[in-house]
Formats: sequence, C-alpha cells, structure tokens
Amino acid sequence: MVALLDIEGTVCSISFVKDTLYPYFLEAYPSTISKIHFPISADKDELSAILSGFPELAKQSKDALQDHINYLVSNDIKDPVLKSFQGKVWKLGYEKGDLKAPIYSDAIEFLERNEDTYIYSSGSVAAQKLLFSHVEVDGQLVDLTSKLAGYFDITTSGYKQEPQSYENITKAIGVAAETIVFYSDNINEIKAAHTAGLKTRLVVRPGNEPVPESEKKPFKVISTFANE
Repeated sequence: MVALLDIEGTVCSISFVKDTLYPYFLEAYPSTISKIHFPISADKDELSAILSGFPELAKQSKDALQDHINYLVSNDIKDPVLKSFQGKVWKLGYEKGDLKAPIYSDAIEFLERNEDTYIYSSGSVAAQKLLFSHVEVDGQLVDLTSKLAGYFDITTSGYKQEPQSYENITKAIGVAAETIVFYSDNINEIKAAHTAGLKTRLVVRPGNEPVPESEKKPFKVISTFANE
C-alpha cells in the first residue's frame, strides 16, 4: 500500500501550525519585504518573482502588500502565492534555528517502516521539505526527507477538498487509487479522497477540530499510526 499523509493535525499538532508557524510568519515577513522595490516587478529578484503573483493593487506599495497578506492569513485563504512566500520566510526561520518541527513519535515510526509514503499539504512543497528536514527528536534535529517518496501541494495537484486533486495524485504516483491510503484530520478531505477511490483514515488527535459522529461513521478512524 502507498501512504498519502496530510501534515497539520495528522503527523504534527495543529497548534504547531497555528501557534508557531503562522505567528512566526506574521512577525518575520515585514522585514523580508523591506528591501522590495515597489511596484513589484517579476524580473527584479527571486522574492519579487514570487510576490508578483499577487493582484496588481497589492503590488503597488508595502502597505498594500501587507494588507493583502494579512487578509489572506487572517481568513485562512489557501492562496498559492502566499504559500510560496510563507515557505521562503519559514526557510530563514528553520535555518536560524527559530523553528523546529514537533512530528508525533508514532508518525516518525510510521515513516521509518513504510517506504512508499507521500505528503499532500496546502503548504508549498518547499515548505513541506523544510518541515521534514528540521524535525526535533529528543532535543536533536533530524532530517526525515529520505523517508518520503514525494510531495504534493495545491499547485501541483489542486485543492484538498476536491476529488480531482486525488485523481491527479494517483496518476502522478502511477498506481491504482485503491492501493493508496490517505490520512487526514479533515473530514472534507477524507470525503474527497474517498470519492476519488482512495482508501482513507480519519485521524483524531488532541486539539483537532471535532468531527460529528454521524460523519465519522462511514470511515475508519485512528488516533495513532502505531497499528498502520
């Protein structure tokens, strides 16, 4: 079987994303854009090339850009340009040692015994690789990227609550849909994957959004990877 894993609420706590990664980004990104020339032009540098994907009004001034970014973050909008920019800011945080990913121990053990494991997250592939290459285990940094066969995000495959996205991933991996098991804490993602023919596991962890019993009923529910 091939494993396809969500990140937030599945292999690491929701609190790491909401209480650590997002606040770090909001605090750090203003200094990151301080040297950007406005209006933003894609041919200036790598960062400008990323930010040039935002709407024209947001590219006219630093204030307009910050207003747009803050709006996207506060409303949890899965914008591909924002995700790429967040990845750049988090990269600096990981490199400085400000950020370390607290992956659940049972998830680490799962990765170590399963070769065909892929990640599918709304966060960019670059951000996914950063997270798994900066995992904190017993006070030490561990790189788990060698344990993963590949990565998918909303730019490579589509949005996570759409069945077509899972069909795209199935084609990319090159296996039958029924040989893939998708793990997520999000019931709407589970439903989309199920519609696309994948096997599913609804992951229940401390701090995750509660799922009504009536919606859980059609799916297998787990609270650990220990028996997977």
